[in-house]
Amino acid sequence: MLWQKFILTAGSDSQNRVFYEQLSRIPTQNYSESIEVVTDESPGIRIGSGGATFNIIRKLLETETYEKLEKSKVLLLHSGGLSQRMPHLSAYGKAFGTLPNCKSILETKLEIYKNDLLEKLPSTGGIMITASDVIENMENAEKVKSNVDIIVFAHKSSLEVGTQHGVFVMDKKTRKLKRVLQKPTIEEMRKDGAIMEDEMVLTDSCYFMTWKFCKKFMENPLLRSPITEELCCYGDFMRPMGFDPKLDYIEASGSEQLKSYRKALADIFSTANVEISVLGENSFFHFGTYQEYIEHLLPNSIYRNSFPGAFKSNIVFSNGISKLPEQSFVEFSTGSLEVGKNSIVSGIDAGNSEIIIPSNTVVFTLALKTKTFVTIIIKIDEDIKKVCDRVKWNGHDTEISDKSIWDAPLFGTFETREKSLKTALFEWENGIKRKNEERVSISEAVMMHDFEADLERRRWLTHL
Repeated sequence: MLWQKFILTAGSDSQNRVFYEQLSRIPTQNYSESIEVVTDESPGIRIGSGGATFNIIRKLLETETYEKLEKSKVLLLHSGGLSQRMPHLSAYGKAFGTLPNCKSILETKLEIYKNDLLEKLPSTGGIMITASDVIENMENAEKVKSNVDIIVFAHKSSLEVGTQHGVFVMDKKTRKLKRVLQKPTIEEMRKDGAIMEDEMVLTDSCYFMTWKFCKKFMENPLLRSPITEELCCYGDFMRPMGFDPKLDYIEASGSEQLKSYRKALADIFSTANVEISVLGENSFFHFGTYQEYIEHLLPNSIYRNSFPGAFKSNIVFSNGISKLPEQSFVEFSTGSLEVGKNSIVSGIDAGNSEIIIPSNTVVFTLALKTKTFVTIIIKIDEDIKKVCDRVKWNGHDTEISDKSIWDAPLFGTFETREKSLKTALFEWENGIKRKNEERVSISEAVMMHDFEADLERRRWLTHL
């Protein structure tokens, strides 16, 4: 059983091309009849995952006959953005992050959906909406009746996790959805009856909407045109769901236009026949930060216990590296390396030297269009988006003011990967001495990335 169409969103035309190139390395024909990468059609305007979802649904309803759509299941995976919390993925996209099963997050997700989800969805067509940095365990998903409008897949989470997600309040007698709380406090969860006997809550993940329900969007003139406000395909879509939703957030919207959008969404989603499919505990795995990524790598992690066959090695597509601490990860790298604990390494070449990668760091090398290389090194827990009065890099004063680690030109460019790596590691320990040299920021390195050169190197390492 296949999806009829798989759609990946991109934030720009250049990211679109990068995604298509990487998709060519995945046997997508095993999962979907067709694939499409869709670039945000509102350049210069932040429309969020909700706006991108609407634009895609509108385009499908306008270009496909309803009879065809009724028989079609479409998978929409949101993957735009710069992945600044995991900058070694910024040039490639978080969907293409490598896992210890030697596959990307994307391919792993497609495999799980094919094996454990597709046949459980309603026989009528619809669109499945999901995030690119999450893997869900769908084994416990139950087959859904065809008379529902929306199936929301929920998982049991701690109260702390609930404060960062959508939380479902279920009626104690009927087990029907009463309302959805968006990033509530623990006090709000308790007051609204969201907390179950085991002190857990049901939180949101992915969801499926039928085309019959999606047609309702096109009945509203506001939603028939390209979206002009930032909307969330979780918070703004789910909060109006249930038989007794809290809608006070609409009046608190920042602008009149946003209020109009939220009112339109509430009018539609409050009418939906929603079924909550509970996947259970330990069914949702987020790969959005380095801390989460390393946590899932560990031998006794919940992720590895949930997917026993998902771990081959924490040294992936690399040559010359024989051993590694269990809480570190190396991909697409070559040469004699000794890697410290709690570190992520990608794309580097140590040559014939004995190179030591410090603990608690992220180190990666990018090929640039200038035919040079840059090696980025940061602390693994660095908040690279935080703007500082004076930028400190591994404790060294860089003499750079009012910038973040993401924007600060800290990194020199060199003619080889090896020299780039050695210089970056030397300066990491001793500070930047040659301040007059031309340097680039992480942001600039991503913009200047020679994707073709690095992809060719990755192909070579994949086939060694």
